Amino acid sequence: MDTEAKLQQYLLLGKSAKGRSMCELITKATAEPGLFTFGELLDLPNVQELQGEFAAFRALLELFCYGTYPEYQQHKASLPPLTQQHELKLKQLTVASLGSQQKVLPYELLQGALAIGTVRDLEDFIISDCFYAGLVTGKLDQRQGCLQVHDVASRDVRPAEARGLADALSNWLATAQVLLGRLESEATNASAAAAAAASRRRELESRQEELKKNLKVELERSGDAGMLLDDAGGYDVMDDDRIMMGGTSGGPGPASLMNRSKSRRR
Repeated sequence: MDTEAKLQQYLLLGKSAKGRSMCELITKATAEPGLFTFGELLDLPNVQELQGEFAAFRALLELFCYGTYPEYQQHKASLPPLTQQHELKLKQLTVASLGSQQKVLPYELLQGALAIGTVRDLEDFIISDCFYAGLVTGKLDQRQGCLQVHDVASRDVRPAEARGLADALSNWLATAQVLLGRLESEATNASAAAAAAASRRRELESRQEELKKNLKVELERSGDAGMLLDDAGGYDVMDDDRIMMGGTSGGPGPASLMNRSKSRRR
């Protein structure tokens, strides 16, 4: 059964459970392997109505929604006793919380938060109970003594923190829209520049063809059409520009080209 199906099952049972049966449901749900979000269960009216001797179970569920293992240790006396499976789950959630706050977690920080004595035990816990559980993806850096977090599963968000999260998402969206606008503007400018370059190229090619035709006509008139391939075959656009300028830029004009052709024939 996948995580969503497990949660839906507990939600269905929670709609009719009350009092002690609801407390038993909370105890079972918080120990359920692979189930890491409990906000929808906490929002059930039957859970919110838990009072008196049952209020501690609502507090326990809140702890699994938002809290960490160090918080449990601080309030241990006022909470129901936890099984080994509960403590494991809460430690997993603690790693998720820390990983969402910073992407490099020193071993020393993790050992203190999880109450794990040795580095070997810590690494075994991260690999077996965090990586394999799909709660965290990352890399253990033994040389630097830290966990490099690549991705982490999300946890429930406290209602008081929802506004800050919404603001952060709004700021991210605004920044993304600005960047998208700049990219679109640069793409438009690049397209315009490419179109202008293509137009200029076509214009130059047209001029080149026109100049070749004009040169051929002049050579035919002067009786030197046979020299066309020798003298005009290597023209490029720069040659054509010089021809149009009549050689003012240092290159030969049409007349000088014809004279040169005649001198070669002599």
